[in-house]
Parts: sequence; C-alpha cells; structure tokens
Amino acid sequence: MRKIRINGRGEFPGVVEAEALVSVKPLEGFTNCNPNRGCTTERNHPLFKVPYTGKVLVYPSPRGSGGFMSYGVGDKKPAAFIHTEGCPLSVACAMVARIPSMTDFEIDPLSVIETGDLVLVNADEGYIEITKRD
Repeated sequence: MRKIRINGRGEFPGVVEAEALVSVKPLEGFTNCNPNRGCTTERNHPLFKVPYTGKVLVYPSPRGSGGFMSYGVGDKKPAAFIHTEGCPLSVACAMVARIPSMTDFEIDPLSVIETGDLVLVNADEGYIEITKRD
C-alpha cells in the first residue's frame, strides 16, 4: 500500500482515521445537509444524498453564509473535515460538533485524495496521511 503524508494546519484538534469522501465542489452545510440522514440535500451537487457519516469529508471550501452548523446536530456527522480554504464558520462547526478539522496544506489534498482512500487526520500534530486504495 502506498502512503502519502501532507502537512497542514489543524483548526480543531483530534486524531481520526476513516475513509475519504471527496467533493471537488464547495459544500453548503447549513441549509443543504440533512443531519438526521447524514447526507447533503443540494440537488445539483455531486454528493447529493451520498452518506458522509463517519467519513473524512474532503472539499475545497464551504459555500454560503450558513457554514456547517447543521453537522453539529445528531450522530450522523463526518469523522473529520479537510478543506483547502479556511472559514470561521467551518471552524465554529468543528468546535460545536467536535470534528477534527484541517486546512492550509503544503499541497492541495484534492490533488491526492480520492473517495475511498483511507485518511489519517492528525489535527493535533498538523498532518494527514493518505493510504491509497488499490
């Protein structure tokens, strides 16, 4: 198995390892996610109705003014957030929901991580480690 390590900045601490769910399109979490079902409800989004529960959610940035506060409700939340552009609302959501979150990577994680890869998020020490799926 091939492993790739990328350094970044932890926004909210924690260490978790889980399967990646990648969105190349920004996500709007407040009005376009269903925290009871654990999926996005934005009809034209590539992840429409794709479960994010327990996954490392990899995306470029949040979209809209609502941030991701809905993720803090219920037990269907992502395991971690990895995004290329930080946003105070995403940090607030990570804090409320206690979801490890990272940004400001030395290389774009979207250029490396694919849905299904195993990702270790170590927001405490500031790195992610991707195990590529075969």
